[in-house]
Amino acid sequence: MQVWQVLISAASQRRILTYGHLAEYLEFDGAGVFSQILDRIMQYCDDNKLPPLTCIVVNRSTGLPGSGLSTIENLPRDRENVFSHNWFAGPLVQIRDFE
Repeated sequence: MQVWQVLISAASQRRILTYGHLAEYLEFDGAGVFSQILDRIMQYCDDNKLPPLTCIVVNRSTGLPGSGLSTIENLPRDRENVFSHNWFAGPLVQIRDFE
């Protein structure tokens, strides 16, 4: 849930985050811990017909999301959809939604 909150906040501010930034915000020991968490968020967005929120998290060196983010079809368009979506409207997302 913490990652979800950071991502929707960043999206509402039209910000792109690196995996390192995400690790710093959450005080995680490393950026490598995010693959499973981001996968669940990616699947939640896909299952609920939401823009691919995880596309705003990128590798610092490449500026691109991880290769495992398979729901991204067109990065500039998908990212713009993420930025323009009102993530704070609609049903409240719960931790069980990611199970």
